[in-house]
Amino acid sequence: MNKTKSTVRSFDLLKCWFAVLSAMVLLISMPASANDISQLISDGELKLNIEIKAQGVAVKQQVALDVEVLSTRPFKEELALPYLDIPNTVVKKDEQKVARSARTIEGTKWFTQKARYYLYPMQAGEFTVPELNIPVSVELASKNVVEGAIQSQPIHFTSKMPVSNIDTDALIVSPNAELSISTDRPLTDEFEVGHAVTATYTLSVANSHMMLLPEINIPDISGVELYRKPAVKENVFNRLNKSNTATLKQQVTLILQEQGKVVLPKQTMTWWNTRTNQLESLTVEQQTLQVGDAKLLDSLSTNSGFQTVSNWINQYWYYLVIAALFIASTARLVTNHFSELQRYFAARQQLNTKKLSIQFCRHIERKQYNKAVQDIYELAGQTPTSNGHFPSSLDPESIMIWNKLLTLEYSKSTTDAISEMETKTLLKAINHLEKKQASPFKFNWNLN
Repeated sequence: MNKTKSTVRSFDLLKCWFAVLSAMVLLISMPASANDISQLISDGELKLNIEIKAQGVAVKQQVALDVEVLSTRPFKEELALPYLDIPNTVVKKDEQKVARSARTIEGTKWFTQKARYYLYPMQAGEFTVPELNIPVSVELASKNVVEGAIQSQPIHFTSKMPVSNIDTDALIVSPNAELSISTDRPLTDEFEVGHAVTATYTLSVANSHMMLLPEINIPDISGVELYRKPAVKENVFNRLNKSNTATLKQQVTLILQEQGKVVLPKQTMTWWNTRTNQLESLTVEQQTLQVGDAKLLDSLSTNSGFQTVSNWINQYWYYLVIAALFIASTARLVTNHFSELQRYFAARQQLNTKKLSIQFCRHIERKQYNKAVQDIYELAGQTPTSNGHFPSSLDPESIMIWNKLLTLEYSKSTTDAISEMETKTLLKAINHLEKKQASPFKFNWNLN
């Protein structure tokens, strides 16, 4: 009987120990509380890795700050990076989606989420990434959700100026950068005053941000009205190499106001090449366009009169040769026929005198004395208002006849008249006067 009781008691004690052991095992294997994520962290089931890709970077150089959360339990919500503020630093979150994956590490399956900050230090010195509280949300086996935050440790990095005595605002820092120019019409076209042409400067900087791009300064140009449009900046993400390129486009429209050469000045920008760690320059050479006739303007563009004449002769020498041959031929022809020309003009003058003499006699016969007076003036080669010696140079008899003719010009008498003898006497005196006053023949180039 006692033996039976002892056996029963031992069996009850064994059951009790089994219950206690089961409870302990259950407690050990039980997942963390839904409101306490620190248990997952302390058990090593939730980790946070923060890494800076580069150290000792240049001012304005892109620094990648990677944030990775690892958990042995699946994530419920996507990783959301908190706001990060670092003095004298431009901070931008990667605009791409959070990278999610699952991988096995030392036989344990881990779920990961990875995102990135881009940091751009704006001055030289030491910088500190402060503690980050990264919110996380994981699912337990019982389909409960544990939410909370995991905290990082501060990280330090340094930045330095690549070269001294340089304007930071105008500095470009990148492994690859390009500066180019394009126009809406070829600059070799023929331009006239009033025409317009638009030039577009394009700056592309890899691994940078549009906030860091310097401005492109386009100075005023003589003889041109400039219209500068606001610069257009944007970030262009390349999905193939997963990198960002900052671009700037600056347009300027030129309204041509004067003839001549118009020169868009050379553009140079300072670039620190992070691949070679050398200071380089981005350059667009000066662009030239011609307004008006280039040949004519080139011949007049020099300040030296000798060079202007020389250029003009070099360009139009064949016209000068033709003109010289023509002048020489004409001079030779005139020289060879000079005596013939003298006789021709003398005969022509005599013929004209004979016609006027006949005309004068007819006007006297018809008593048209006013016309006869005009004939005398023409024969004498003078006008009624002339201050010459006519008629004072005539002999007394001819003067009396001349005065009589003037009186009859204004007389109403029909009985008085100039006789034929008087007509011949006055005409002879006038012809004699004309011969005495005749000047030697001189050739006039204006004669036809």
